Amino acid sequence: MDFAQLAAARHSAVNFEKDFRMTEQDFKQIFELTKLAPSVYNLQLTNYFVITDEEKKEALRDLHFGQYKIHTASAAVLVLGNRQSATVESAEKMYMPMKMLQMMDECEYNATIESIAQYANGLDEAGLRDELLRNASLHAMLFMLAAKHYGFDTCPMHVHNVPQLRELFSIPAHLEPIMLITIGKSVDKERPRGYRKPVSEFVQFNSF
Repeated sequence: MDFAQLAAARHSAVNFEKDFRMTEQDFKQIFELTKLAPSVYNLQLTNYFVITDEEKKEALRDLHFGQYKIHTASAAVLVLGNRQSATVESAEKMYMPMKMLQMMDECEYNATIESIAQYANGLDEAGLRDELLRNASLHAMLFMLAAKHYGFDTCPMHVHNVPQLRELFSIPAHLEPIMLITIGKSVDKERPRGYRKPVSEFVQFNSF
């Protein structure tokens, strides 16, 4: 399908085929497209934690008010912002291979690293949190579109009970849970889409 069809076909699934199982290869092909998402300075601040184990999914479900879609989904995917990616050290790892391959010269490399250093050093806690939210949200949207491209359905969800979630899965302190996405094969193939505002109600040009 073309992109217009893909965007129209993606719905938030509220129930999945319980016995359907996704493979690791299914996820790898989705993430091969997802990794093309834009990120600030190409620092790629988003990580994922894919939960397919049934017992672990049920434990996750308990932390999310027993939502049935977690029970029936093939997997629950935690979208995480990586605080360690918004650093000069991360930038050097990202850009050094480009310099070595002569995709950028020494002057361009140094200027890029200096710009990233100013950006990273200027981030306070609120600014870093905003950056993680912004970048992870862009990444997650592409993940859901990529999933639909390969025939899978998704539903984005809030993350709840973060301290317990960290303890349950031993999530390192530098990874910030941003969003939860359930994924699998939707039971409701023809579920109607909810009302959408006309474009004229949410888009303005040049003035308000």
